[in-house]
Amino acid sequence: MKITGIHGRLASVLGVAVALGLTAGAASAQQRLAMGATHGNSAFYAYQVAVVSDWNKAVPGVNISVQELGGASASTTALMRGEVDMGIAVTSSDFATMKGKDGGKLRTLYYFAPLPANWVVSADSGINSLTDLAGKQFNPGGRGSATEKQAEAILQLLGINAELHRAGGSDALDAYQNRRIVGFMKAGLHPDGYIQQAHASRPIKLLPMTDDQAKKIAAEFPYFSVAKGKPGENYGDQPAELVTVQTAIGINTTDALPEAVAYEIAKRVFSADGMAAAKAGYPAADRANPQELTLEASVAPLHPGVARFYKEKGIAVPDRLMAK
Repeated sequence: MKITGIHGRLASVLGVAVALGLTAGAASAQQRLAMGATHGNSAFYAYQVAVVSDWNKAVPGVNISVQELGGASASTTALMRGEVDMGIAVTSSDFATMKGKDGGKLRTLYYFAPLPANWVVSADSGINSLTDLAGKQFNPGGRGSATEKQAEAILQLLGINAELHRAGGSDALDAYQNRRIVGFMKAGLHPDGYIQQAHASRPIKLLPMTDDQAKKIAAEFPYFSVAKGKPGENYGDQPAELVTVQTAIGINTTDALPEAVAYEIAKRVFSADGMAAAKAGYPAADRANPQELTLEASVAPLHPGVARFYKEKGIAVPDRLMAK
């Protein structure tokens, strides 16, 4: 059978290397791969740039570039079209993709951080709860991002009819700073650089969910779990703890990525040096254990290369995450 395209060329090169008893790094030329990324103002974009730079030095036989696509939903759409080889992933967008026509091709590389939903409004807005967002100009997240779809689904489920201001990350931040919107939803651990930028020019307030709201959302959407947000002192005087819901964020791929490449990426990501590289790009990266989080949060099957890593470490992979 003739193999074509980026994935096919990489599979051919690695196949020859294995047949000759060579390592992937002994392939005659590095293969170019692309990673779909979130918008450039996001802390997760900095994370992706940092880990890809690390992989290009440490993972044999590959040369990976980062393509800014706007968010997990946009990146996963590009991934399923074959336009990128891997990309930023959120459990909600993976869950939706799994239900689609070609969802059976989706594979998980790993998840690196829990992703609590942060509902941000201006401190002087007079808004004290999610229900107070009704009729207000509010940005649900960067256009094309998984956050945008999550916020819209949550508000619809709770019957809150906010006036949704749809914009990319930088345009939404500008709209908040210039008082055209009252706030925005931003997913991520604290401190969050995007929220800090907003707070620096227009002090913010974080809105809590009620217990009933959070439980209703988690019951309706299985990719969410109830969580407690802890903003600390990163944005002025905020509550010590807020009820919210969370997903998880990571990197996905498809079954077209060769097993050897996925295995080497997993080895690097879960190593001490890989974690140090991740923290350099995303300081909150060390607040989660990606090896454990991947098994807990993934909704798409693990790529066989990642499953191989776990097997070699003697770590059991749940049946639901084993590719059929």
